[in-house]
Amino acid sequence: MPRTGILNERLMLYILAGVVGLASGLTAVLFRWLVLGVGTLFATIPVLFGPIGWIIAPIVGGFVVAIIVVKYAPEAKGHGVPEVMVSYSTQGGKMRVRVPLLKSIASAFSIGSGGSCGREGPIAQIGAGLGSTIAGMANMNRRQTKTLLVCGLASGVSATFNAPLGGMIFGIEVIAGGIIGFSIIPVILSCVVATAVSLSILGAEVSFQAPYFSLQTPLELVFYLILGLLLGIGSVLWARGFYKIEDVLDKLPVSKYLLPAIGGFLTGVLLLLTIYLESVFDYSGLFRPEEPYFPAIGGIGYAFTDAVLIGTVTLVALLAFGFLKALATSFTLGSGGSGGIFAPTLSIGAAFGGAFGLVFSFLFPWAITQPMAFALVGMAALFAGSGRAPITCIVIIMEMTNDYSLILPLMISVSASFLVASLLDEESIYTLKLTRRGIIIRQGTHVGTLKAIGVEEVMTKNPTILRPSMSKQDVLNIIDKTQHTKYPVVDMDGNVIGTLITEDLYHEVEESTEQTVQQLMNPNFLHLAPSSTMDSALSAMMERNEGHAVIVNPSAPAKMLGFVTKADVLRAYELAIFRLQQQGYDIDEIGPAEIIDVA
Repeated sequence: MPRTGILNERLMLYILAGVVGLASGLTAVLFRWLVLGVGTLFATIPVLFGPIGWIIAPIVGGFVVAIIVVKYAPEAKGHGVPEVMVSYSTQGGKMRVRVPLLKSIASAFSIGSGGSCGREGPIAQIGAGLGSTIAGMANMNRRQTKTLLVCGLASGVSATFNAPLGGMIFGIEVIAGGIIGFSIIPVILSCVVATAVSLSILGAEVSFQAPYFSLQTPLELVFYLILGLLLGIGSVLWARGFYKIEDVLDKLPVSKYLLPAIGGFLTGVLLLLTIYLESVFDYSGLFRPEEPYFPAIGGIGYAFTDAVLIGTVTLVALLAFGFLKALATSFTLGSGGSGGIFAPTLSIGAAFGGAFGLVFSFLFPWAITQPMAFALVGMAALFAGSGRAPITCIVIIMEMTNDYSLILPLMISVSASFLVASLLDEESIYTLKLTRRGIIIRQGTHVGTLKAIGVEEVMTKNPTILRPSMSKQDVLNIIDKTQHTKYPVVDMDGNVIGTLITEDLYHEVEESTEQTVQQLMNPNFLHLAPSSTMDSALSAMMERNEGHAVIVNPSAPAKMLGFVTKADVLRAYELAIFRLQQQGYDIDEIGPAEIIDVA
């Protein structure tokens, strides 16, 4: 493509990225208001019905979500990001137009009714859907569509948390698997626009009300390292436990329309237990002026996380609420609810990180003077292990708290958690959901596609054969009937003794002799073992300048098992591409050839 055309193409992509950022920013604000409105509505149920209302509310929310998810948009189920990963890796960035709207409604009811889940997963999927939709309206190609999908997800996260850098890195690290050439510029643009929209409407409010923390002495890094190692193990337990509960709920012999309501009932029971424990532990969450009250483990959980960070939650309460938050999140999302996993993971990480900080402070008071700094670092460390996004965790926590003084503790704890979790389990909490469905995401990987296909899979097992005694006219009749151009020659004993191609029919022979297949065939043909892969078969064909091979048993090379030609190589390539796309490899489609009209 001429340079002018490339520049115009990129300019159009940048403009559309800005449009995606604008749409995602506005949608993030609207979604936040929607969650707040639904939450305020459901918060009146306990006022009207008393404590039992905390069970009624999530049950009603579960019914609403079930109708949306089961009947209209199965993609809206769960925490959203895995579905975006599938769209990016296997569907060329395409998502159904209805998904953003239905996902926002379903998630608002899951969160607002007291379910334990967050806003970031829904807005990530909603933003990605907007990016995909805008790409479709502008007739963008596959690569551009995938770029705009990442723009939508990253800008949605950026606007939700007022964290443009963290949102950008989240999209690139989790969805795209790494920096993908010039496509990073559209992602940056979309995140800037989305955050600017959010700031202009909601103001420059930080996500968490954390006090100023700092590294007091280098010796503290040893304790942060220990925290990272412990939460690395904890992150694997959290991810596996989450899906274990989902498995148990999925096996219940009930309608899919009832399952989210059952999850709501279980969550409601935990909410009642939490309310009782709040009075026992003398706990009080830090709610913002417009926020309705939810128990510590209900809803997004920011009020609980803020209380942890300022140090008003006791050690026993931290352990109890951290464990109950994990259970409530598993019940809400594992039963078919709709919401994010990121915010709950931060709350759980804050609870256990804060607990470790208090223990370390008690054992080593001369070394630990800010125990709740471990809560802040624990938030990043737990998600780094479970989400496998270490850079995102470091950056987004600093942006969400507007505190950059804990960079060294964050780096060492996040790295330790990521390393331990990666050694213990190959999958993240996102990809684990997909592997359980048979979808394997492997981003940034390039493979020799034909290495994955054996000749046995594509060879013709019962090809049309020629007999050595056949005449030239016999062969011409067979060619006329089969339209094939290459044939194995097999004698009456079933032994393959040569091959013949149409060009062989025109070899010169003595005029006094009758032209037979035995005289025209090539007895020095290519023999291949059935264990050969198609890439090795193609290499052998090219080396001998032959377009076919006979597959034989190595222990009985005269007996033919099958026949392959270069046409089978194309079939094998198509099969390999299909399999890799099904497994989640990012395989670009083949672009159209430029056809020259010579008429």
